Amino acid sequence: MNFKLLGTAAGGGFPQWNCACTLCDLCRNFPDVVQPRLQLQAAFSTDAEKWFLINASPDLRFQIESNPELQPLALHGKRNTPIQGIILTSADLDQVLGLLLLREFQPLTIYSTGVVRRVLEANSFFRMLERVPNQLTWVEIHPGKAFTLGDQVTCTPISLSGSLPYYAREFNAEEPGPASLGLLLEADGRRLAYTPSLPEITEAIREMYDSCEVILVDGTFWSDAELSRTHSGTPLARSIGHVPMSGDDGTIALLAGISARQRIFVHINNTNPVLDTRGPEYKYVSDAGWQIGQDGWQLN
Repeated sequence: MNFKLLGTAAGGGFPQWNCACTLCDLCRNFPDVVQPRLQLQAAFSTDAEKWFLINASPDLRFQIESNPELQPLALHGKRNTPIQGIILTSADLDQVLGLLLLREFQPLTIYSTGVVRRVLEANSFFRMLERVPNQLTWVEIHPGKAFTLGDQVTCTPISLSGSLPYYAREFNAEEPGPASLGLLLEADGRRLAYTPSLPEITEAIREMYDSCEVILVDGTFWSDAELSRTHSGTPLARSIGHVPMSGDDGTIALLAGISARQRIFVHINNTNPVLDTRGPEYKYVSDAGWQIGQDGWQLN
């Protein structure tokens, strides 16, 4: 299985459009030192020809054009795509807005929970994906129930705690089912866990990570109060569903001893000091055996 990171930043990307914090300022003025990042997006394939996307970021069009393996080929006709399907792990705008960029009468297959489908279908914008017959095919997925993609990859959705995004708050009280998923991908007996949103680290999560060769983990924030240092009145990391990296109760400490060969942080917020590879936070992460994911990384 070829797994590719097309973007590694949290919502808004890096630098963020309305932010002049130290890190965003460094990124704009010294991009060779502090590198820009697109919003979180991943793709995988078993044959380098048929690809599956995990979510659909607002940067998806640019990500497709920056990665030739995701582009149409003239030898297959005037309209085609190597993208075979899109797995949605939540209804968060940062994960679904890219679907609207794929509206050009192209047949699409979307894998999602029932609640995510209902949230999107309730929004009139997404009717643009159903302008012609058979343009959109939904496949309902369920936590703990494995399904096969590309005949070789077994995908098991992992239920994560949390609520639906703010724009869908009216669904929270009435819609059953998990609002957010992680994914466990397995091919040829090897496992990769994809959990860029992690409200808590449970014993079940630890056991899953221990069974994997590669884990991609929520790296949104370095500390719990990080946002408030940039913008007063903003919430704590944990209150919006993210375990911070640092501290005795942070991700690095809680996952010490995990046997996964490769441990990678993704979904890095523009406020996170690990974005500066010269800083002590980046060194701490590296010394602890973790990596900060980069746009364009391919994991085989």
